[in-house]
Amino acid sequence: LIRCVTEHNMLVWGGNVRETEAFNVASTLQATTYPFMAVIALQQAAGSTVMKMAMVERIEGLVTAGRVIHRLETVIQRYSASMNRLLLEREQREMERRLRQEQDQAYRDSLKADQAKERQAREAREAAARAEEEAKRAVQERLELAEKRKQHVRYLCRTLEDEPDATSTDNIARLSFRLADGDRVIRKFRGDAPLESMYKFVEAYPLLKSGEDVTDAEAPVEYSHKYQFTIISPFPRMIYDPSSSRTIAEEKSLWPSATLIVDVDDEEEA
Repeated sequence: LIRCVTEHNMLVWGGNVRETEAFNVASTLQATTYPFMAVIALQQAAGSTVMKMAMVERIEGLVTAGRVIHRLETVIQRYSASMNRLLLEREQREMERRLRQEQDQAYRDSLKADQAKERQAREAREAAARAEEEAKRAVQERLELAEKRKQHVRYLCRTLEDEPDATSTDNIARLSFRLADGDRVIRKFRGDAPLESMYKFVEAYPLLKSGEDVTDAEAPVEYSHKYQFTIISPFPRMIYDPSSSRTIAEEKSLWPSATLIVDVDDEEEA
């Protein structure tokens, strides 16, 4: 009997009618003689597509195990077709459910991938927009810096100290500059003038040479000027920094005269 129940994959439940649950079940199944055995199976109600559990066999009273096995096998044969159909339908529903789950998962994965692509594309567009904006800002800053540099050079021309004349009794240094464009220019400087005065003269010389009117030139706001050249003496080689504290007279190699070279920085040449 146990082998029969196991082979046919039956679910068995038993109870004592002296207990509430078993008594209620016995009352529902209208058991009158004990021991009582009922075979419950899922059945389709007549004239309906609704499936519900129904009692398809009842065994009452004392019977042998062989008789119980025979009754069970008879029930199985009688309802096997409908049970198999129900089993197939359940498997079909389960397969459809898994298919829907797979389709839903595939849709979610596809949606997630599309969203990731859109996010990456959006981030790429935003990065490109930021890069373009930064490039525009850098160009604008360079233009503003160039404009302020021009303004500073015009201001240098306006404020440049006059060259000492031949009648001056002060200590005078006579300096010859070879400019980056090959031109040579000679200028006299007061001995107490700072070394930076040489740089100011060289920076302003092209504009001075052009004769442009700089009477209205003003110093640019928020601007720190950087000289893009270096003044050196060829022999012995010496570099002169644009110092505002050290004077020309303090540099013995510049006194009373010297030949100097204006060496343009590599950054400026580029």
